[in-house]
Amino acid sequence: MTTTAPLPPVPLVAEHQLTIRSYLPAPDAQSARLQAVACLLAFGWTGPCGLAVLTVDQLVRNASEFGRCAGENIRLRIGLTEVDDLLIDVADHNPEFPEFEKVVAGRSGQGLRRIAEYGVTVSWHPHEHGKTVRAVLGGARS
Repeated sequence: MTTTAPLPPVPLVAEHQLTIRSYLPAPDAQSARLQAVACLLAFGWTGPCGLAVLTVDQLVRNASEFGRCAGENIRLRIGLTEVDDLLIDVADHNPEFPEFEKVVAGRSGQGLRRIAEYGVTVSWHPHEHGKTVRAVLGGARS
């Protein structure tokens, strides 16, 4: 889903905002993965942790590679909603996301398609400093 309006605010019961200094996609993603694991442990999240870490990895790699972040900061926010969904926002400096639907469908690139196939909801919106890509993962519900 492509949106041009800001993503709606989501009530969170826990949140961590992190900053990753971007140098190269692989080290940027490694740093993000380590921080994501710490957040998930602190939250006590009961959802699919491996998928959450994979999602953070992919979004940060994309921001590092395509988000005009070389030598700049990538902002990562991981939050837990009242219904135990995990919200992951990654902000970069590129306000565009050409062919978003094709990317998520896997007709251009593979990373976002892979996480979408696992049931992760992915959306994005531009803002005055670039864009934010949001992923929402469902928690374990009884």
